[in-house]
Amino acid sequence: MLNIQSNQLKTHFSEVLRKVEVGEGFLITKHKKVVAKLVPFVDNNQANEAKQAVMAIKKLRLLDLTQDELSQYKSLGRR
Repeated sequence: MLNIQSNQLKTHFSEVLRKVEVGEGFLITKHKKVVAKLVPFVDNNQANEAKQAVMAIKKLRLLDLTQDELSQYKSLGRR
């Protein structure tokens, strides 16, 4: 996590925001004291959906299906 002074943030806000969008975090300081933290937003619903998808894939692996069986199920799901 990077430190940035509040006056630098004001001057370089667009650049800092682009870095936050790709996962970088910042501690915002004023007079050498941390006053805020700027981090990427995490949508908990999206994270939960991803976790559920991973769990479903793991359950499918336990079924030990052949490639042909997987292809059949795949084509059935597209109807």
